[in-house]
Amino acid sequence: MKQQDEAALLSDRQLILLAGEAAFGRGVAYFRQGQVLGWNKKGETITAEVEGSECYHVTLTLNKRGLDGGCDCPASEGIDFCKHCVATALAYRAELGEQERLSEGGDIDRVRAYLQQLDKSSLVDALVELIEEDPVSLHLWSLRADAVLGVLDHKTLKKRITAAFPINRDLYRYGQVQTFFAKAEAVVDQLAEQAPRLPPEKYLALVEYAILRMARALETIDDSGGYRLHCEATLQTLHVQSTQRLGWPAEKLANHLYGIAFGDHYDFYPEIPGAYTEALGSEGMEAYQALLQEVWDALPSLPAEAGWSEKFRYRRLREPLLKRAEARGDFVAILALHQKSATSSQDYLEIAELCMIHDAWDQVELWLARAAKAEDKRYPHWRRERERLWIRLLLHRGETEAAAERQWQIYQQTQQLDDYRHLLALAEEHGLATDYRQQVHDWLTERLDQVPQNPWAFAPQAINSLLEIYLSEHRLDEALTLCADRPVNGGLLLKLAQALDDPDKSLPLYLRLVRSEVRNTDNKSYRRAIAQLEELHGTLDTVAQQQAFATALIELRVEFRQKRNFIKWLNEAFPP
Repeated sequence: MKQQDEAALLSDRQLILLAGEAAFGRGVAYFRQGQVLGWNKKGETITAEVEGSECYHVTLTLNKRGLDGGCDCPASEGIDFCKHCVATALAYRAELGEQERLSEGGDIDRVRAYLQQLDKSSLVDALVELIEEDPVSLHLWSLRADAVLGVLDHKTLKKRITAAFPINRDLYRYGQVQTFFAKAEAVVDQLAEQAPRLPPEKYLALVEYAILRMARALETIDDSGGYRLHCEATLQTLHVQSTQRLGWPAEKLANHLYGIAFGDHYDFYPEIPGAYTEALGSEGMEAYQALLQEVWDALPSLPAEAGWSEKFRYRRLREPLLKRAEARGDFVAILALHQKSATSSQDYLEIAELCMIHDAWDQVELWLARAAKAEDKRYPHWRRERERLWIRLLLHRGETEAAAERQWQIYQQTQQLDDYRHLLALAEEHGLATDYRQQVHDWLTERLDQVPQNPWAFAPQAINSLLEIYLSEHRLDEALTLCADRPVNGGLLLKLAQALDDPDKSLPLYLRLVRSEVRNTDNKSYRRAIAQLEELHGTLDTVAQQQAFATALIELRVEFRQKRNFIKWLNEAFPP
């Protein structure tokens, strides 16, 4: 029988005729309250369980002859069409409406409509067939089955975790790694579901075992795609939650977390102790800090020849203690922590700067001297940083001339614009007699045509340093004269061309840049050359400038006629 015919036989009018208005009204209320616990249709027969004062069994018959039915409640006694029959009929009618809506929808809706018409046995067979074809799905449904059937105990879960994170697999392709962690996710999610059913200590051990297995598995897996992240985040959350359930004494939990924090796989756990503040409580945090302090105090000062791993251990111990000392503003403790782990020039400079920040100026020179003694000539950067701190110390002492002289020495080494500006600011702020602007200009001018002693060493060329100064001070005529007959940095030359207001002056600079780019003989350089020509073209004002530009384009086409890509893009931008 068609759905439309069935719907007509289940109309309100038909149900009122069968049950009467009073029973129909009560049946509507039962349906709306969800008291039809479940129904099933087989052939012409619809059966259901309806919750009333008791749970009653309803049987309806629906065929071309009409609708009939009965219930085992006292009002029906299997004969009369009662309120429970009405509620069942309405539930079936609602399903027919949903079926009609789905059948008019897309592929998924029509599939859903079809599946809803199948009986339970057919649905089970279809689902089992699909599960058997997909190993990941089989793994997931197996876990669900074990959980529902009550066979997923502590030992079984541990075996599942072991199987979920096999080690030494050497997986590097994205597809392999994705499949690996898809299976692992199912076990991790199941582990999360089992939290309320397992004793807290056993559960904690399982979570930590899972983290260990994942860490070991990743030793031979390239997870640059980040497929582990769901497992990692879930396990970290579970670990924090499991510590909150333990009820351990504060000292025991602090010791346990310390063992993790300084174990081999600490980086797979949340930040310790910060993420465990709630589990530790104030007493536990104090116990953890006391344990760190005890271990720290027992250590000797870090040897100067210490290797990376030893230095790293000291710093990991130091950081939480340092945060605590900083929060309390305890400079003595801060200084002691830094001093015990200092071995390099960088470390001593950090202590010197801390002394400045905390107004312990009387100790600064001592630490600068230690920094100088520990200096490595391979890293001149730290020597300059030491000089900068010396300048701050000299300024604090009021020795402004000496401070400016050290800043001048720094500029001679770096030729950086910021160091030049700092030098001028020092001279101006303190009214110094030396004209450092002229001194820098003269010093750079003397070196314009000098060849560097070591052309492979990093050393800014004097002409580029001087041009940068001219540009920063908008001394454009001097900049133009400076670079007229000398090779300069392309970026600085472009800045000069862009800064000039007169296209007659900027045109030769742009053409110089364009030629330089094209000679690089690569497509990126060609594109930059075209962009520079377009930029220049946008600044032209007069007919004479347009004619000069057109002449330049002709010259470029002749000069670089063999650069096919450049000529092609040039013609596209500026049709001949």
